[in-house]
Amino acid sequence: MANTVETMLAKQDIRDVLTNYARAVDRADAPLLKSCYHADAIEEHGNTYTGPAHAYADGAAERLMKLKHPMAHYVCNIHVDLDLEAGVAFVESYLLTFARFDKGQEPWDTLTGGRIVDRFECRDGEWKIAHRKMAFDWNRDMPVAEGWCLGLFKPEDPRVIMGTRGSADLSYQRF
Repeated sequence: MANTVETMLAKQDIRDVLTNYARAVDRADAPLLKSCYHADAIEEHGNTYTGPAHAYADGAAERLMKLKHPMAHYVCNIHVDLDLEAGVAFVESYLLTFARFDKGQEPWDTLTGGRIVDRFECRDGEWKIAHRKMAFDWNRDMPVAEGWCLGLFKPEDPRVIMGTRGSADLSYQRF
């Protein structure tokens, strides 16, 4: 399919939803997360959740706010198979997820590579996820070895802004 203004705008709208999803998860922002899905959307999140996407969003945000360690989602390559006439797009997005969890008394880092495969639908002029499934490709768990660039950055320095969940994060501030 040739790129027209209409296809490029649709693809950009879809990419905006995908980046909003990553931001919403990392900031534990339930309203933003829900805005990525149609009200009747389905989320299939591996063995951890299958059901209504809005219920997933509420539960995920609540769980994420309780985590004491950082998490970051990175949306990478995005392939969009777009049918403008039908108002449907099948989208495969590569995803890298960094998370830190406690293993016993010690924090461990986990890096996971996978793909989110979405059926997007355009309803009332808005592209949103109608159905999502995940494919897990690889994972690496390792003990924490945090040195902040061999000591170049000092998190305890008040001038260093550390990311956080919720609306206190720098990304919600306007300066």
